[in-house]
Amino acid sequence: MKHTNFYDHIRLLAAALVLYSHHFALWGLPEPQALGTSLGGLGVGIFFVLSGFLVSNSLRADPHALRFMARRALRIMPGLAVNLLLTALLLGAALTTLPLKAYFEHEQVPQYFLNLVFQPVFQLPAVFVDARVPYAVNGSLWTLAFEIMAYGVLAALCLVPRMSLRVMAPLLLLLSFVGMTLWHPPEVVVVWGSDMRKLPLFMALFFAGATVSAYQSALLKPDLVIAALFLWAVFDSPAIRPVLTVLAVALFFIYAGSRNVSSGWALKNDCSYGVYLYAFPVQQACIQLLPGWGFWPTMALSALITYGLALASWLWVESVAMKFKPRRRVPQVALAGAVAL
Repeated sequence: MKHTNFYDHIRLLAAALVLYSHHFALWGLPEPQALGTSLGGLGVGIFFVLSGFLVSNSLRADPHALRFMARRALRIMPGLAVNLLLTALLLGAALTTLPLKAYFEHEQVPQYFLNLVFQPVFQLPAVFVDARVPYAVNGSLWTLAFEIMAYGVLAALCLVPRMSLRVMAPLLLLLSFVGMTLWHPPEVVVVWGSDMRKLPLFMALFFAGATVSAYQSALLKPDLVIAALFLWAVFDSPAIRPVLTVLAVALFFIYAGSRNVSSGWALKNDCSYGVYLYAFPVQQACIQLLPGWGFWPTMALSALITYGLALASWLWVESVAMKFKPRRRVPQVALAGAVAL
């Protein structure tokens, strides 16, 4: 019997955590907490950890910067582009309080497509004006900018002769931990529409995953996972707790994802990215259009619609785009030299 792993299952779980947590916020309620953050924050953390691990595995198999970035673009851009078109041209047009002509002539409509170059823009003209989180059409997209930054750093490693991921991933992880511990600017630091105060945490999560990729034979062991969880539980110092949280999340979820599952339990469709893209606008729309339904029914309906859209996105957009991913044409060789991954 063929076996596979649990990574698709865990990514879908992470997307579900974000949907579940956001539904509280969108109803004006406190988000559930776990590991010192919201459940949504935990879901995003799991995404970054698994992304750092899996894309580093991909880069180790083919250490070529252009092919690597082309694969990443084909994985992210088509689904994002269709999502922006649907939310701007259909959802926004249907729910705006402006006349349609005024809506489509408004400067915020083309500005919304700056999300395609990873500058977060959440607002469409007169859409979700009275929502508990007003004007936010898709409040999840802000994390994509940090994901792309991490991809860029990995791609840059390919361009430096004799650069080694086994050296650079732990070093970048250490630098991220230093930033998390020491860099606490009193005001928002905005670059390209993103709050850079979040950068050290996201880079720490991503490069924790990359470090596990570089040393997975040594790190993916149950005793190390248990030790990381034990240290997280024992040490509650505000300075060290975030660092231990990153390490515990990385080791636990990557180890859990690496476990074998029979092919009968494998997910045939990878809907996690689609859930990430569609959950927020669907939830906002359900809450606005069906306020009398209440919290749980609107969550159930939002989850059902979101999964349907995510499945369509995977079948008709994302999986189609991935067929065009560039592939290495030369035989696999020992990975030493240019990237020494």
